[in-house]
Amino acid sequence: MKKKLGFTLAEVLVTLGVIGVIASVTLPALRSDVSKQSIEKQVLKFYSQMHNAFDLYKADIGFDTITGQDFDADEFITKYLNISQKCDPGDSCFAPKYFNLDMSQSFEPSNWTGDPYTTYVMADGSVFSMQKEEGESPLAVYFDVNGKKGPNKIGYDLQYFSVYYDGSIDEAGATPEVRKKYSGEYLDEIIETHFNACKTTVYGGCFGHLKRNNFKFDY
Repeated sequence: MKKKLGFTLAEVLVTLGVIGVIASVTLPALRSDVSKQSIEKQVLKFYSQMHNAFDLYKADIGFDTITGQDFDADEFITKYLNISQKCDPGDSCFAPKYFNLDMSQSFEPSNWTGDPYTTYVMADGSVFSMQKEEGESPLAVYFDVNGKKGPNKIGYDLQYFSVYYDGSIDEAGATPEVRKKYSGEYLDEIIETHFNACKTTVYGGCFGHLKRNNFKFDY
């Protein structure tokens, strides 16, 4: 008589237990990777939409530069970007609080969302505020690619950049003199300084680093 081949109940339970342990370890990491990839794509998408909008704007006005005094942010946004909602000052549509990357510090975005600044929600759920500035760049843009949803971290789903007079989009706060030197080791030093501040405080920016890393998180 042939022996029946198979597993005992105990062996099946042990196997299921091992699979469960492996899944509990690997699934959070997989979810984290998927989340990062999603945010990477959203940041790149927002950058591309804004970049294309300024290209169209420059073509329409017939100049290769944006003029700070004559630029109407609300008119530009309404005409060139796919907006689904305009938020009243004080009702910014941003999350009420943001954290730095290591979660050691937090801040409220009131300095760039309150009166007289207007924030907007795009059709894909991204939220942004555009401010006119004086001097080094005509515009500052703060954006959260998934609105009030988490993780609400600066340098992650929350980013900010400057739009310069030539319509280029880059790391925030670089003066014209600095931008002329934006090459080689000097550029690397500036971007890395901002990046390190972004990782450990709420006063730095990760955008320049992220842009030069092809919008892939390596932090």
